[in-house]
Amino acid sequence: MSKKGVSGIIATILLVMITIALAGTAYVYFSGMVSGRTAKTISLLEVDCNSASIMAVISNDGTATITPANDIEVYVDGAKDSSISFSSSTLTSHNSTSITGIDLGVVVGGTYTVLIKSPGNVEKRDVSC
Repeated sequence: MSKKGVSGIIATILLVMITIALAGTAYVYFSGMVSGRTAKTISLLEVDCNSASIMAVISNDGTATITPANDIEVYVDGAKDSSISFSSSTLTSHNSTSITGIDLGVVVGGTYTVLIKSPGNVEKRDVSC
C-alpha cells in the first residue's frame, strides 16, 4: 500500500503564505476604514432649549479640521435645518463650537430629537423645551 500526500515542508509553506495574505488583506481593509472614520468625528456635548430655538455644543474628536458649514448637518425630528449658524467657521481637532438658530417650529413644552451628522459619525439627543 502506497501513501501519498503533501509533505510537511510544503504544508508549512502554504500555511505561512495563507496567513501572510490574510494579514495583508486585513491591514489594507482596516487601515482605510479607521483613518476615514476618525478623521472628522464629533461628539455632542450639550443640547439646550431657550425660548423657541435649540442650541447645541459639539466637539471635534477627530484628527482633521472640520468646516461646520460644509461638514455638519442638523436635523430636528427628522427634518433638516439649514438656517443654523456656528460660532466659528473652522473647528480644529479637540475644540468645540456652538450651533445656534435650530428652530424648525420648536414650541415651548415639546420634546424634540436633535440629530447632528458629521462625515465620521452621527450624534443624537432628545431635548425638552
